[in-house]
Amino acid sequence: MDGNVVLGVGNIYANAALHLAGIHPAREAGRVSRARYDVLAGTVKQVLSNAIERGGTTLRDFLSADGEPGYFQLDLLAYERKGEPCRKCGTRIKRLVIGQRSSYYCPRCQR
Repeated sequence: MDGNVVLGVGNIYANAALHLAGIHPAREAGRVSRARYDVLAGTVKQVLSNAIERGGTTLRDFLSADGEPGYFQLDLLAYERKGEPCRKCGTRIKRLVIGQRSSYYCPRCQR
């Protein structure tokens, strides 16, 4: 989740990719195996592709160039879902702040 390490994904999509890859957002980059990095790279591509197909993410007032809201927020597994059950395992989603950004994660699915 440190923007000094990887830039450009965005907080919402980083949360989604980390959830799909099963990586805890507070895990230090040096403690992630090469195999898990490969999985994460694939999930980042998957998340961004899905978000583009769904028109982006409208959490408050975002509209596309044609005035339509994005619908990817309906697919979010953890972002802004603190206290709600994980859509994969049912464990309650938790929130923590990393570098002044909110990170949402499932303590069971993400280690």
